[in-house]
Amino acid sequence: MLRELMIENFALIERLNLEFGPGFNILTGETGAGKSIIIDTVSLLLGGRSSWEQIRAGADSARIEGVFDLGGRPEVDNLLADWGIPVGDDRLLVVSREIKKSGRSRCRMNGQTVTVLTLNEVGRLLMDIHGQHEHQSLFSAVSQREILDRFGGEQIKEEADRVAALYTKWQGIKKELASLETDEAEEQRRVELISFQLQEIEAAQLQPGEEEELSRERDILAGAERLYAYIAEAYQRFYGMDDGGSILDHLGAGVEALTKAAEVDPALKPWVETTSQVACEIEEVARELRTYRDQITFDPERLNQVEERLDAIAKLKRKYGQGILEILDYAAKLRKELGSLGDRTERQQELVQQLAAVEAELITAVQALSVLRREAADRLEAAVMEQLHEVNMGKTVFKVALNRIPDAQKGIKLDGAEVAVGKDGVDQVEFMVAPNPGEGLRPLAKIASGGELSRLMLVLKVILAEADQIPAMVFDEIDTGIGGRTAQAVAEKLLLLGETHQVICVTHLPQIASLAHHHYYIEKKTHEERTKIKVRALDQEERVEELARMLGGAEVTTTTREHAREMLQLAAALRSEMSRT
Repeated sequence: MLRELMIENFALIERLNLEFGPGFNILTGETGAGKSIIIDTVSLLLGGRSSWEQIRAGADSARIEGVFDLGGRPEVDNLLADWGIPVGDDRLLVVSREIKKSGRSRCRMNGQTVTVLTLNEVGRLLMDIHGQHEHQSLFSAVSQREILDRFGGEQIKEEADRVAALYTKWQGIKKELASLETDEAEEQRRVELISFQLQEIEAAQLQPGEEEELSRERDILAGAERLYAYIAEAYQRFYGMDDGGSILDHLGAGVEALTKAAEVDPALKPWVETTSQVACEIEEVARELRTYRDQITFDPERLNQVEERLDAIAKLKRKYGQGILEILDYAAKLRKELGSLGDRTERQQELVQQLAAVEAELITAVQALSVLRREAADRLEAAVMEQLHEVNMGKTVFKVALNRIPDAQKGIKLDGAEVAVGKDGVDQVEFMVAPNPGEGLRPLAKIASGGELSRLMLVLKVILAEADQIPAMVFDEIDTGIGGRTAQAVAEKLLLLGETHQVICVTHLPQIASLAHHHYYIEKKTHEERTKIKVRALDQEERVEELARMLGGAEVTTTTREHAREMLQLAAALRSEMSRT
């Protein structure tokens, strides 16, 4: 429910702080005092349109803030969690809206900046505004279907869940089947392409690491003459010089000299050992160099073969991957796809059978759901018609239309016709109204009279009080064109609704105002050539004065005060009786 409303520099309001209570709240005041301005600010908190023209003259911006008590609302919690909006243990949601002269609007929820769309999504779960304003959830065809389903009870919910599950399964099969049912010529072209590519890759008989080995072999073959010359020279330097000038000759002489020196100084023996070891290792290297030199071949034909193989690998890399491993992986994928294309016909037959079976179940389920909805619609129509008499709308006709949309391409065959189907079934629920005799039924959203619309909404809300999940409602212009017994009946219904919901109502009628749990008075005052709107909660004696004004107009008399006091006493007794029942 809405606990607090703070307004700053909006229209004629300079600064205002209102605390609403649970149950039935009433706003009264002289005509033109600005009651609708309060409703406008609530509409903005719920995601309504804003305009810089709403900013109070002389101010740069307007600010509205509302504090909502979420109570136990898991659907709101889930929505807020999806957008990362925190909710504390106090279960409060602070919604603020700032309007600047630039035309930009800033929205926040618990301090986090959100879009107007987010504000609207959350707002529709927090409160409804009924009357001349745009925020009316019952106008939505989706909302009307949801209301009918909730009114129908657990049986409809179970059947609706079954329909949703079957529809999801049906759509999944259709999607897979559609992916298989490609054009046969296109499929054949794909088979031919895959076969060609596989043949090309497999014919190459690629081996992992082959390219690196071939590149090394090519470098050796291409530089065979220079390599032979370098190895031969190294061998000669180490071992094979005939004039005794090789490294090994010099090392041998050096070892012999160190050996003689060690006979004089034994401390030199480690040097002798090290030098001898070096000489042995160099001798071993020399022998290896000779073997390597003798194996070097000058083979231009083999070089050409290696170059051709590397060129073939390069062409495959340009087509199928950056390396041999990638090419082989691509070939594996081609084999898998070719196998799936070959199994397509068999899988198609399986899916066609599955689709027929699931579709038959879906048709049975949506038919059962439609029957349950029709039964619930009949009960709802009867309940609404019965209560319309009590709010001076006895000649109004209310119907719940269950329509189906033709769809020959994507629908299901039902009762001899192809109709659209969705996760909610085949029924398009629409509340239809004929306000006056001789007028045809029209959709609820097209009712012209704000008063008639608000009273009809009130009747629906009273009937659907247990099913309706929206915890708070605002009624504006609900008393247009009514009085006497009708006004009393409307007042009692608002009070009844206030037993399970928070109700905020703008009214001119004392019968309605007298029954409220909380009464707020709105007045317009001019000070220093500036007009301001003030709102205050009334105590018992102030309520007597306000009701007397509403009863007698500008002149308040002892008689009107006594009448007002009596109305409040009767209202208190009625509230007490309702709370007991």
